Amino acid sequence: MNRTLELVTPRAQNALHVKEARAPRAGETGAPHSREARLPRVNAATGFSSFRQHQARERLDRLVHFYASHGCRMSRVHLLTGSAVTLGRFCGLSESFDRIGEALMPVARSGRPRTRAWRAYARACERGLPCEIRDEAWISAHLDDMGRVRSGGLMSAFEREFRDHDGDPLWRLLHQHMEFTLDARLIDGPALSGAVAGETAVAQGFALGLRRMFRAGWALIACYALETLRALVLPRHPADRRAALELLRALLTAWTAARVYRRGVRALHRGRDAHPEEAWPLLAQVLGPEVRRVHPRIVAFYSNPARFPVRAWLTLNTVGSRVVSWLATRLLGQGLYETDRGPLPARFRVYRRDDGSMHFVRELYCHGTLRVFDSDFVVRNGALHEVFPDCGIDIEMEVRVLPGGGLSIRGRTVRVHGLRVPWMPLDVEFVSQVEGGHLQIDGHLRRAAGDHAELGCIHYRVGTAPALRVVA
Repeated sequence: MNRTLELVTPRAQNALHVKEARAPRAGETGAPHSREARLPRVNAATGFSSFRQHQARERLDRLVHFYASHGCRMSRVHLLTGSAVTLGRFCGLSESFDRIGEALMPVARSGRPRTRAWRAYARACERGLPCEIRDEAWISAHLDDMGRVRSGGLMSAFEREFRDHDGDPLWRLLHQHMEFTLDARLIDGPALSGAVAGETAVAQGFALGLRRMFRAGWALIACYALETLRALVLPRHPADRRAALELLRALLTAWTAARVYRRGVRALHRGRDAHPEEAWPLLAQVLGPEVRRVHPRIVAFYSNPARFPVRAWLTLNTVGSRVVSWLATRLLGQGLYETDRGPLPARFRVYRRDDGSMHFVRELYCHGTLRVFDSDFVVRNGALHEVFPDCGIDIEMEVRVLPGGGLSIRGRTVRVHGLRVPWMPLDVEFVSQVEGGHLQIDGHLRRAAGDHAELGCIHYRVGTAPALRVVA
């Protein structure tokens, strides 16, 4: 608490209003024409560099221009912090902080994406992929950048700079900014290795950073508020008013990143990304010697679906099935109800849990909207179960071999939060067949009684090329 009070002393207020040195224009008295006129101007008393502050303004302009056509939820947070840092003039204060800001830019000064991961993010935006996929690609690229910042010694260099200015109130505000943002990210390493989701690392950083800010960061918030007000009313530089307006705009939209937080929390226990060479002998465990009768393409697919590219489409034959599909998608957050979009690009993702079970996510890219089927496949007492943890649903599956090497997987018993459902009005069966060199999987939805009429069917066409990869 005492530390916070110190930050609003007259000395701090004076430090926040250090004037930037202006280079005389050519033709004015004393205007230098030598090379020294183009060197960075540094205030000897404060160590403030107007040249670095100019670079910070230029970086913010680059961010605004790039994110105007390559935006996602996380880009709004980046614009918010970038605007705040520019208005706080922290880059002009610290050389290492300025270098960190440049290292975390998605684009170089040429306007092109800096790294392979940022190129993958740009492609995801240009292809109109769902916002969740763009967020994931952004996080992957940003985590790569943070890894290079740490391994390159920039964080350590900043800490050394801070120790040299430990008594400076403005430097303490800058150090607080680092504590609330980059230093709050404690599990970036596991996220880079695939042990946890990138969204989980960001969610943890959000939670810790906001907790720290609202406990001990009121002086920093006041600093940003005062600098924003000054930039709007009496800007030091014309670009500062643009930065203030951008900060206010980003402040109104950055709350949408809360969805990234919720997605990260849900992915906390999903397991680590499965490698392409990994395989689960699910069918062998369930069928035993009978698995030799199943076509090898089907066995290979179910051992690790993430290795295959997939396209999917849905047909619904009755009004009732359309209503039920719409309600299930809206209420449960899983499923698909669009039937008029044609074959949709899809990605099957597999995660390995510590207990050896497989977490299976089917992502369908429905013209800018992400549709998801999220479940676990586990073998219990020789029976295959599909489990939807978010819904508390456990379906025991009946697996049998069809003539010609095909496979049928049919729901047999359903439990909801451990209680067995005595009767189900619907019957679900997935039939896998190899036709014309392609694996076709059709998920049939039928009435369980009466004429067993088919109400709808979801179709998956599985290819043989390398699986679709959005994140580099």
